[in-house]
Amino acid sequence: MKILVLGAGIVGVTTAHALGRLGHEVLVIDQADSVASQASHANGAQLAYSYVDPFANLATLKNIPKYMLGRDGGIRLRLAKNLSYYMWGLEFLRNCTPEKTKANMQVMLEHAQRSKEAMERLCSEVSSSDLSDSELQGGAILAKGAGKIILARNSEEMQKFNESAELKKSYGFDVEMLDKAGCIKREPALSSWRGEFCGGIFALGDKVLDPLAFCKKIQTISETKFKVKYHFGQKIIKLVRQNNEITNVQTDKEMFNCDAVITCLGSGANKVLKTVGKKFPIYPMRGYSLTLPTTNQLPKMSITDPIRKIVFSNLGDEIRIAGFLDANLPEAKIDLRGLTLLDTAQNLWPDIANYDGEDNLWSGLRPMTPSGIPIVKASSIGGLYYNIGHGSLGLTLAMGSAEHIAQLVGQSLRNSSAVGVEKKHVLAS
Repeated sequence: MKILVLGAGIVGVTTAHALGRLGHEVLVIDQADSVASQASHANGAQLAYSYVDPFANLATLKNIPKYMLGRDGGIRLRLAKNLSYYMWGLEFLRNCTPEKTKANMQVMLEHAQRSKEAMERLCSEVSSSDLSDSELQGGAILAKGAGKIILARNSEEMQKFNESAELKKSYGFDVEMLDKAGCIKREPALSSWRGEFCGGIFALGDKVLDPLAFCKKIQTISETKFKVKYHFGQKIIKLVRQNNEITNVQTDKEMFNCDAVITCLGSGANKVLKTVGKKFPIYPMRGYSLTLPTTNQLPKMSITDPIRKIVFSNLGDEIRIAGFLDANLPEAKIDLRGLTLLDTAQNLWPDIANYDGEDNLWSGLRPMTPSGIPIVKASSIGGLYYNIGHGSLGLTLAMGSAEHIAQLVGQSLRNSSAVGVEKKHVLAS
């Protein structure tokens, strides 16, 4: 079966690998010059399996006026002349009830558990020459440095963490509530943390993964072992449909025929899907990261400050500091937000990085759904599949989403074969 994967970010690369592994003929198309060139390039570098809490919740709802007025350092929700933004916002508000938040959390934990298991399978299958320790820093191959602490500022936040911890434990995640002393014992570098905190959740199973290095290595494995082909520098113009079946994909350079298409285009998905009359509530939310030289005070595990929307990830000889969430930010202000992230990090934790070194500021658009749940399913149009809307959790959820969509494609192929056999049998009768 010839399958086109549209998009070569973390979701597209892992999807191509999962399909190639099943024996399909796979072609990946992307307008960039290499894998992970946009939202996946330099994200927070965290496999945050135990921290998939939906952004749509009651606390966020209460803070929306502050976010829209620019009175929060980590989140800025600007107005825009864009009807899709307000339609997305209305759906987001509907997901902020306690009942919806809990239901969405359960779905996200299922996605996370599937992805964790898929990553563990991948790491057990590849050899050390395929995926070296330096390229899968803190991954299932390398247990050293595993784990993350999510900080709480006060007893009220600790109580909320404790409630969510019980739910996460019921899904098999190894999480532990710690007081301030317990956090510092687990991560001694926190003794120099200057922000307010009284404790937090320690998640043993969460890990660090350099997204760019990972995408490059999975690309190499897929090309070498499964004959997956990558076509870069191709802007996707439209999907071609005949008799409610996708038959071709037109780029600015050539036409590709196919048996199936899987859209993994992140924030750009709707632009392509509208050529066949499809659209989903996905909105681009901008995030940022800095990659800095380390000091001898580098933390051994990841630290997340959910209130300030900032994470710190140990990449070995560098530290990745990522965070913030902006809607409709003018591109001219990206550098300014990068400076704000730098100042925030330095004020919180001055000893763990060389803040005077080259910061390698990155910014990318996260494709967010109102509920936070990604769209991973088959379309009503034959041969069209969606693997989109992962928001800030693309790296965390990519492996599980890839395996799931590959299974759906395989199931569809088996069903088509069965129908063909039945028709042949009827004709013969």
